[in-house]
Amino acid sequence: SCSGAVNEYLLPVLLQLCTFPSLQDKALDSLLAVFDKLIVCNFIGFNDLLVSLQSRVPIAPKTVEEKENHNEASTKKVIGNIAKCIASIAAAANEEQRGDFVSKLMITLESSVTPETLYESQLALRLSGDLGCVFDLSTMVGVTDRLQTVYIASLDSAFEDIKNAGAYGLGRACAGSVSTFLPRILFGLDENNEKEKKKYLLLSALRELIICHRLGYGSDNMAPVIQEITPHLKRHFSDNEESIRTMVADCMGSLACVQPDDILPQLNEMVQDNTVDALKCWTIATSVKLAISGGCNGDHLLPFMPTFLNLLRHDDLNVKNAALLMVYTAVHHNTQLVLPFLQKDIQPALFELATLKMKRTIDLGPFKEHIDDALSLRKAAISIISACLDKCPSNIDVPAFMPILAAAIGDVEDVQLQAHQIVLAMCPRYPQEISVVVESFVEPLEKTIFRKPFKRVGIELERLNEWKKSAVRVLLVVSKVRNVMENRKFVDLLAKVKKTPESLAMMESLEE
Repeated sequence: SCSGAVNEYLLPVLLQLCTFPSLQDKALDSLLAVFDKLIVCNFIGFNDLLVSLQSRVPIAPKTVEEKENHNEASTKKVIGNIAKCIASIAAAANEEQRGDFVSKLMITLESSVTPETLYESQLALRLSGDLGCVFDLSTMVGVTDRLQTVYIASLDSAFEDIKNAGAYGLGRACAGSVSTFLPRILFGLDENNEKEKKKYLLLSALRELIICHRLGYGSDNMAPVIQEITPHLKRHFSDNEESIRTMVADCMGSLACVQPDDILPQLNEMVQDNTVDALKCWTIATSVKLAISGGCNGDHLLPFMPTFLNLLRHDDLNVKNAALLMVYTAVHHNTQLVLPFLQKDIQPALFELATLKMKRTIDLGPFKEHIDDALSLRKAAISIISACLDKCPSNIDVPAFMPILAAAIGDVEDVQLQAHQIVLAMCPRYPQEISVVVESFVEPLEKTIFRKPFKRVGIELERLNEWKKSAVRVLLVVSKVRNVMENRKFVDLLAKVKKTPESLAMMESLEE
């Protein structure tokens, strides 16, 4: 029979699949669809499949050896996948089966969490949310009130995994019953006595609600909900905690993908406000970045880009960095958003920031620490230029960039390695430009190749050798560019490298 074949051949494979941490996206959706059909078509009983899925939940490690070998990240993914599978079959079950299942689930949710029941409680919180996302739990008498109490209590749990699972469950359940759960989330966000961590969790619940809507769950008309959510998000644009602002930006970026005609003008207006502070500007730039990476419609976003790009000129370094990340995301995900502004607005800012240095010294008593506050800006700017050379090379002024590239070759290690990769990519495409400035490469390459190890050992010594090897690779590749060997200083450096056993060995290994 079909049922026999399903149980003997198909089910074992499906149950094994749900325990793969790497299972996600379309593969996971397909698995959920199969489980749904197995219940709807009565190929297997709901309770039998439920028991089989529950048996696949990982067991919490007990011994010291088990804890040392335990991969917590993989376990969380497996629990999350099994939760989705159980929610899928519960939604497909008949009313009586679903009611009995939810009754037992509530007993688990309302029980105290211990280290021994940690995974069971995580599973219950997550699957309650996954079920609530596809099935309106408010149709079951008394369930949503009890769930709301459970979710809010879980946010104060002593276990971080329970806090996160509770926020996930709250947000997902809210998608299926907005009128029940959303008011409590928004109320918690506005309470002055709420801890920052709890606000972060409530914001992550909002993010889950928005994600569910983008996936097609919940109400078809999200506009009233968005109008209710955005004022509460805006109140946290200038939060001192970066984690809070990041989550706010995540929510706003996702909302911009859902309702660009509503959210983008609001972000645009906030940037143009003369009273806007640096923290708010940072959140706006991060929101736009996440909207771009999330697939926000480019036609809606393009008219507002000039305003958002002005953030590159902001005085605050953190805002500049956020704006650079926004541009980098646009270049990678939707180049059309930056092409009209690249030569006039973006390129001058990139060239300026790629050479900006802001060094300071901190006196720590026995020793001093030297810090360059502009390092992250240089790295981001050079990464963007590199991406532009790959995606839209005709829009970059290559001759004007070459002195900047030469300076980067003599910068700190991280920037040098970036510059090395750019040179390697440019040699076959811009041989003339390389040959013109090759002499400016000589001194910084020589310093790196012949850098002394001093007291470096172990990993630090290995890192230094890889750094030097990268410089030797550049020297080798550049030497093959037309007309380069006519430069006396470059030829002398190449000869010096070949006379030094260590660098010669590196060059020979690269030539192989």
